[in-house]
Amino acid sequence: MRPGTGTALTLFAAALLLASAPVAAHAEAKDGAAGALDLDFVRRVHNTVLGVTPAAALAKDSSATAGVKSLAAQAGAQDAQLGTLARTTATALKLNLTDPLPADEQAGLATLRQHTGAVFDARFVNFLWSLDSTLLPIATTVRATTKNAAVRKLAERAEAITTGQLPLLQRSGLLQMVTPSASLSAAAKLPGGVPYNQDLMAKARSGGGSFMATIPVRLGVLAAALVVVLVLAWRLRARSRRPRHSAGAHPVGVTRRPSSMSSSSR
Repeated sequence: MRPGTGTALTLFAAALLLASAPVAAHAEAKDGAAGALDLDFVRRVHNTVLGVTPAAALAKDSSATAGVKSLAAQAGAQDAQLGTLARTTATALKLNLTDPLPADEQAGLATLRQHTGAVFDARFVNFLWSLDSTLLPIATTVRATTKNAAVRKLAERAEAITTGQLPLLQRSGLLQMVTPSASLSAAAKLPGGVPYNQDLMAKARSGGGSFMATIPVRLGVLAAALVVVLVLAWRLRARSRRPRHSAGAHPVGVTRRPSSMSSSSR
């Protein structure tokens, strides 16, 4: 191994370990049993899908605008996949999804069936907003607290879908529902006992916040570290190739004079 190569490889290994440690720690985390909040969350995801699916189907014939129809088609497709994942998770947890659709969702669907055109569009956007904004904080909490890998996967998917849909609903111009005001008590709870987080919902409405995937960030850090290590390795390699003159070396053709110690010893 050439001089400096070992140092460069050591630095690269350290950078790789630093960038991949959070990913490895998450991947190697032991799968634990699902808690009460986990099971409640799976049921709520299932119920949310049961509300979104028929509402999206109604939009095909009842909506007056192409934008709402497109939004409904997207929401329906995404929630269909989410529903499949929720049922798979429930099966793995031996959880029966037999609960009836909540009364508020039944009432919302009944109202949608009574309207068409612009009125339907406004009510559809608000109905979907109500479902997503209720599910989002619960999904975020479960993702951070659950010890079960299957539940965590469902929470990550639910969080990604809701944070993608809420900004679209906000920008539709049809949203009439307002979130709780700043005077809302800090002790207020969402379904499932999760505290209402105004900052979280504000970030969700704008499409910002801490919902971006961390893997690309880690890969970017790793790439930057790799570039630094390669540059350092090149410099060390170039330095090792420079000629080194020892104390006893002298140019060719030049007669070396004896030292004073050599002369005195003779």
